[in-house]
Amino acid sequence: MSDPVVDLVAMPFSTLRDIAARHGGLVTRRQALDAGVAGKALTELVRRGVLVRIARGVYAVGPREADPRATAVGMAAVLSFESAAAWFGVDLPAPLAEVRVMAPRNRGRRADAVPGVRLHRADLRPGEVWVVRGCPVTSPLRTALDLARHLPLEHGVAVVDAFMRAALLTAAEFAEGAHRAAGPGRRRIQLVAVLVDAKSGSILESLTRVLLWRHGLRPTHTQHLFRDATGWSGRLDFAWPHLRVALECDGYEFHAAREPFQRDRRRWSALSRSGWHAAVVTWFDVTRDPAYVVELVRDLLKLESPILHTNVTTDVA
Repeated sequence: MSDPVVDLVAMPFSTLRDIAARHGGLVTRRQALDAGVAGKALTELVRRGVLVRIARGVYAVGPREADPRATAVGMAAVLSFESAAAWFGVDLPAPLAEVRVMAPRNRGRRADAVPGVRLHRADLRPGEVWVVRGCPVTSPLRTALDLARHLPLEHGVAVVDAFMRAALLTAAEFAEGAHRAAGPGRRRIQLVAVLVDAKSGSILESLTRVLLWRHGLRPTHTQHLFRDATGWSGRLDFAWPHLRVALECDGYEFHAAREPFQRDRRRWSALSRSGWHAAVVTWFDVTRDPAYVVELVRDLLKLESPILHTNVTTDVA
């Protein structure tokens, strides 16, 4: 008896691959339907990672090198948590310390134990496992929910932002998953859903944004489009336009080339000429000296520091 899942995706994948080969690796939903590929097959192929939805009704075929015949149900173990995120190629806030995999609850722990590999137990549903470059991994949504549940808040937000930056997940999809979440860590997941920002440009921006939120300094705008009187324009990582205040997150690797460095110098000059107050924070500032970042932003916003306020005595006549 043939596997219905295999029948659903194997032939459609071959058809879509042939269409895409004639159109630069892309295929539209209309082309797929005209070729006899059912909508359910498209959905299944997207879940497997064989198709990537890059725009409404437009798919890229084959970039994940996934095997469309592989079934998610019955996998002995799949990459999960940070290991899955790394395999998807998204940015992580810290290097991987170990390989993490997930296996069904009904398997013996000793039988599956491998030195250096951390094993998690969960019964994954169909659609929660993708095959990426030949390796089974938890889906982007399942991976994001797992990490949001277990990582520190800052890191959880940063990873979910990274999944959205890589176009593997949308804010709406994560919010829906957070709404359905149950069990320990549910409130943490839902808080992450409130704090994520699909416009975040880097891990450093995500960490900075959560740090500022913790101290009541959440920016009113992210990736704010700024134009000066001369017509120069650029995007500011964080901005409070009504106060003419901006904060930039400066990663060293971003300035390895001369062009980004020059572009930033122009931005600072344009801000200054327009009467804005701006500052820059680095990875060291945010991760090693967060108090400095908080006081810097308070100063830019002309807010009185709560720390200083508690140490000041006023003589009343």
